[in-house]
Amino acid sequence: MDYLLPLAAGGLTLFDASLVSTSLVLVFGLLVALCLIITLEGKLFDSFNDKDSAQKRAKAMDELNKSAQKKPAAPAARAAVSAPAAPAPVVETGIPGEVVAVISAAIYSMEGGHAVVREIRRMPQAGGSRRGAWGDAGVVQSTRPFM
Repeated sequence: MDYLLPLAAGGLTLFDASLVSTSLVLVFGLLVALCLIITLEGKLFDSFNDKDSAQKRAKAMDELNKSAQKKPAAPAARAAVSAPAAPAPVVETGIPGEVVAVISAAIYSMEGGHAVVREIRRMPQAGGSRRGAWGDAGVVQSTRPFM
């Protein structure tokens, strides 16, 4: 009757206690093992992606160098003739020059020089959200339907 000795927990036997403790150790041990396996897989896939991106960068640089060597130098007369400069945009007071430069550069890079910035002004805040413009944009993007 020694194996049925009740423990202080309220009627559990030694067998019950050993079964519970063994189960807890196994469950948490396997969870730790799974975490390690997933971490190692992530590092493995990251190393594969780094190798692929390094190869792509090297290939792109080689192509860029080859195309730069093949192109003849542009004549100086051609550089003197350029498109007329666009007028400076009308900027609302309080917007720093650096912001104007960044906005203009972003539009130029997206449109390839085919767009002209005529005016830069602040958008009126309708509701005055606590999140701000970036937070509101994140909410709109995250809650947009998939259709």
